[in-house]
Amino acid sequence: MRIILDTDPGNGVPGADIDDALAIALALRSPELELEAITVVAGNVPVDRGVQSALETLAAAGVTKVPVHRGAERPLLEDPTVWRTRLDARRDERTAQQLWRDLPTRPATPAPHPTSAAQALVDRVSARPGEITVVAIGPLTNIATAMAIDPGWAGKIARLVIMGGAFDLPNVLHELNAAYDPEATRVVLASGAPMLIVPLDVTTRTFLRLADVDRLEAAGTPLAAYLAQVVRPWMTWLAARFGADGCALHDPLALATLLDPAVITTRAASVDVELRGTLTRGRTVAWDPLLLRGDLDLPDRPPVLIADDVDNDRFMPLLLDRLAA
Repeated sequence: MRIILDTDPGNGVPGADIDDALAIALALRSPELELEAITVVAGNVPVDRGVQSALETLAAAGVTKVPVHRGAERPLLEDPTVWRTRLDARRDERTAQQLWRDLPTRPATPAPHPTSAAQALVDRVSARPGEITVVAIGPLTNIATAMAIDPGWAGKIARLVIMGGAFDLPNVLHELNAAYDPEATRVVLASGAPMLIVPLDVTTRTFLRLADVDRLEAAGTPLAAYLAQVVRPWMTWLAARFGADGCALHDPLALATLLDPAVITTRAASVDVELRGTLTRGRTVAWDPLLLRGDLDLPDRPPVLIADDVDNDRFMPLLLDRLAA
């Protein structure tokens, strides 16, 4: 299966989530997949740092032929200042600085490919219509921009797998990937592309523990050793901040659905994102299009698939066996 991974990796950055790197590594260690390219978008970290993180992961794996394309550095319309201030503040926390200070300096990585992320998405999908699955595990700015460049792009992809949104999760108003650029999210959700959404509702039921990191360290490969180095401070930081003894695996679960569809169950629903609410801007919404809607002015959207449960007894061995291979 040919895939393009659209991502916002933050491995190596104090206080930044590391699950994008695990998803990249899982793609590289899965012979069923042919990773055509990595496209990077701002979100978890600024886009240039994301590019560097993607290149570092490829270097640790000894992979030189997967191009990395720099993408959007800001949302389509949303001012990213508040998001960036809050996300980047983690980097300057004293605990984060201490936990990440011992990471080894990585050797210089090659420059990213000169073609922009959105144009690369258009070019590669147009060259192989119906063959490429796009896995979007960051904000959807690059994907929406590709759809603007080529209005027929959504009909040319084999499938779009999105890690994003939160539909029925108590006390969660919105999720980063969907809410960082809500206008882009709406463009993508309204596109009619064949789509699977893997939301926070399901990804938060997965868990990686420090014993799993020990297994990566013991694997004896450069990639597994690198992953252990960048994952351990993130998990230790979460434990210090939230009392957690591990971390959720949002992005690797989205990638794993391509390798074993049975790791999740799904439901069909129409979807959209709220753009105007003071408390709900960026919140994803799902509904059954056949149910009574009262006086709500709902858009006419064909249903998409939404993951609604995960089988961790299938998912975790799949992930760890491949990362430690």
